[in-house]
Amino acid sequence: MSWLTGKTLPFLNHLGEEERESIAELKAVPIGGVDQWILIRGEKRTNPALLFVHGGPGQSHMYLSHLLDTELEKHFTIIHWDQRGAGKSFRAGKRDPSKMNLEQLVQDAGEVITYVKRRLGIERLFVLGHSFGTILGMLIAQRYPRHIRAYIGLCQAVGLLDCLTGSYRYLLEEAAKRRDEKAVRELRSIGEPPFRYFTKGLWKYSVILQKYGGKVHGKKGWEIFRAIWSAPEYTVFDKLRYVRGVTFSVKHLHRQLLTHHLEKVVPRVEVPVYFLLGAYDQATPSDQAARYLEKLDAPAKKLIVFEQSAHMPHYEEPKRFLHEMIVLRDAGNF
Repeated sequence: MSWLTGKTLPFLNHLGEEERESIAELKAVPIGGVDQWILIRGEKRTNPALLFVHGGPGQSHMYLSHLLDTELEKHFTIIHWDQRGAGKSFRAGKRDPSKMNLEQLVQDAGEVITYVKRRLGIERLFVLGHSFGTILGMLIAQRYPRHIRAYIGLCQAVGLLDCLTGSYRYLLEEAAKRRDEKAVRELRSIGEPPFRYFTKGLWKYSVILQKYGGKVHGKKGWEIFRAIWSAPEYTVFDKLRYVRGVTFSVKHLHRQLLTHHLEKVVPRVEVPVYFLLGAYDQATPSDQAARYLEKLDAPAKKLIVFEQSAHMPHYEEPKRFLHEMIVLRDAGNF
């Protein structure tokens, strides 16, 4: 029946037997009144738990687990949650679009944390947000501090409109420098953020951002796009629905995100905060995140810059990313 639900591969020892201390499970869990999919993987289930809050909106990271998490799974028990409307949880969002809002996602996250704590028998976990997931991640850290050991913002966003505006102006300047008249025309045709037609403008802007290295630096990044086809957790139906989930999530969340700014809504948290930023990131410009971190009131905070990365440091500089994550795990600020 795995062709209907997907599967995750077990951790095996040298005899081909399943490692007793490991955990590798993929389940649909009742969250917020609907089934949402959760993947839990780790070579040793007693390792610290790390909840990965994906970006987008609607861009699940679960399908990248087999590509990016292999080394990290030796040091953490990693939880991937496909948010309602995204990836394997696409139909959970479609069932009631009125619940596609930030408050509902924060409530869902609270239920996910409760489920994970019970399943693993733990008191607290780390929360790591990526891209859009960093806005949601900070809201989660603010709402549930007693359940969280520390918050990690990977390519931290502060406000969607600020990110898009800063990035758009960078692309326009870069296109002019490169004498890329086609890119200049396309950027001017979609207008400054929030664009004349948001979804159409966002797609065109994203293509140029990828072309100019604002998402991935020094690599083409094709592995990221191809990885969905080799992801065992995703059925062929999940793979075909993936883009629909992104479009659906953007449609229902973008208006709220455009007016949401973390400096106003999350000026303070009660957990340690770490920002891991890419020096070449133009999707969530690192200078905006650095200014926010400086103002943020938190019991401990640290800024870490990946000098050879853009928007995917865990893909672009995997060894450095692993090192920094282990250091943060052992920091003792929590």
